[in-house]
Amino acid sequence: MKHLCFFTLGLLSIFSPVYAQEPLQIGYFNEWPLPAHYGQTSGAYDEVLGAETQWTAYDSSTSMFAALQTGDIQIALSQGLVPLLVVATAGLDFKIVDIAVSYPANENCFAHPDLQFSTNNPTVLNGATIALAIGTTAHFNLNQTLTNFGIDPAGVEMINMAPAQAAAALTMGKVDIACGWGPALTTLQDFGTALLSAEQKSEIGIRNYDAIVIRSDFGRENPEVIAKFLKVTGELNAAYTANAKIMIPKIAAPLNMNDDTVANSMQGFVFPNTTAKLGESWLGGGVQAHLKQLADFFVIQGTMDKSLDSYADTVDVNYLQTAADLPLIDAD
Repeated sequence: MKHLCFFTLGLLSIFSPVYAQEPLQIGYFNEWPLPAHYGQTSGAYDEVLGAETQWTAYDSSTSMFAALQTGDIQIALSQGLVPLLVVATAGLDFKIVDIAVSYPANENCFAHPDLQFSTNNPTVLNGATIALAIGTTAHFNLNQTLTNFGIDPAGVEMINMAPAQAAAALTMGKVDIACGWGPALTTLQDFGTALLSAEQKSEIGIRNYDAIVIRSDFGRENPEVIAKFLKVTGELNAAYTANAKIMIPKIAAPLNMNDDTVANSMQGFVFPNTTAKLGESWLGGGVQAHLKQLADFFVIQGTMDKSLDSYADTVDVNYLQTAADLPLIDAD
């Protein structure tokens, strides 16, 4: 098994630099650890691309997309689906080029113990009060969950709360159900009963994932840069899947997070391989269809004014297809 410390050297022996102009600007989220940050620390991206990469942290999708639009960054390492839908529907010229991470277990809804919910007793959900962040994918996923149990979403009371507030409301008995993600998820898991397991969510088509997004003009002008960026990212994802523990310290370092926090945050993260991501379930059609479902839902809910007829043009698989054929070594 190759050691990660040889990863960069192996890449250099195969590729000569192709991008030696200005630094490649990459945007990422604060406290959202991904294997790519190992490459940020090790310099793997810089050496493969033949130029410096500069990494900028953002606190919101809105600010990251604004930076993408102005050219302050060329790649958004991980973007959420709802903000992505907003900019895509507005006609901004960005493209999804890869799946950053899938996290089906990192967002869920939980019932108060007093509700005595089980999948064999779903009728207790009728008339329930539910705390959640309205207008997010959690809202869409809740509607799918209720529909799966034969419960009319119009028959429950939804209260708009951020995850931490929703978790607090559930533990204090102020609501019957709370939905959330991130740090609040631990509180919800310890206190409540999950409406669906990660496996059950997958079976009914509930998905949680982020996408890698680029400026379209930069991609057109620098297709090799994007392809090689995606290839290195894919190799790092595979290395993390094979041996997460060895990578944690170098993922934590640029994020100013401690190792335990990173390990806990990444529990449940899934990194599909490139073949899977190019298949029908992901960028071969599944993502485009899912974006359309989300958009239509949010129009009905009044959180978006309109949706596009299709979101096919939001995805460009050419860079990932090129990356799949690049002869990089294994990074495990």
